[in-house]
Amino acid sequence: MADWSDPELLKALAISIIGLGVGLWWISSRIRSKLKEVEERQSRSWDDSADTNPDE
Repeated sequence: MADWSDPELLKALAISIIGLGVGLWWISSRIRSKLKEVEERQSRSWDDSADTNPDE
């Protein structure tokens, strides 16, 4: 069983939790950025198709 009073264990645990938090923040911001980019590209595509086919 782990000794929770060991300062090295607590330090390693804190560093790991901070690292995971930063990693999750970074990857979620990248995913949000890509989703926004795709939405903008799709809206431009739909606007262009509406301009070229006004009867539809």
